[in-house]
Amino acid sequence: MTDTPTNSPAPTTLDTLPAQLHYWRVAYTLGGAIGGFLVGMTVAAAWDDVSNGAETFNAMALLPGIALATVLAVAAYLYAARRFAHYRGEHFPLEGVRLQDGVWWQTETWIPIARLQHLDVQQGPLDRRWGMATLSLHTAGTHDHLLRIKGLPLDQAYALRDALMPRLQVRHD
Repeated sequence: MTDTPTNSPAPTTLDTLPAQLHYWRVAYTLGGAIGGFLVGMTVAAAWDDVSNGAETFNAMALLPGIALATVLAVAAYLYAARRFAHYRGEHFPLEGVRLQDGVWWQTETWIPIARLQHLDVQQGPLDRRWGMATLSLHTAGTHDHLLRIKGLPLDQAYALRDALMPRLQVRHD
């Protein structure tokens, strides 16, 4: 026997905009490149100090930093695409919201409507530029008290918030 009512409407897949993929690619690629360059330069500087006695600067010492930055930037770019492919949300009318995320460690989070406390729609500068928003679902105090659904079209974020709100208002009145 299942907990899902047989007369409940079919779930709605939440659209994640391709702009979310672009955002993750930029953020992860920059993080990988900067981190790789810093680690590569630290290793190269330590190696250069040991081999040359720290008397002269060798331009070849830049190569490990550049190489590691390139490798990590490419890996981060590819990781962003994999994460976007695994990032899925669904709205089950009258029941709740489910979010799946993760590449290596995959998580599925289920938020029933009965646990919702309040909802927020947020937009940063890049979100506004690309027409997307993050819907934050705040729940009763557990370790998963906040769920953020990122990269939603702005209209869909407001529509989902409005679809979940009447239940909250009825429950609190």
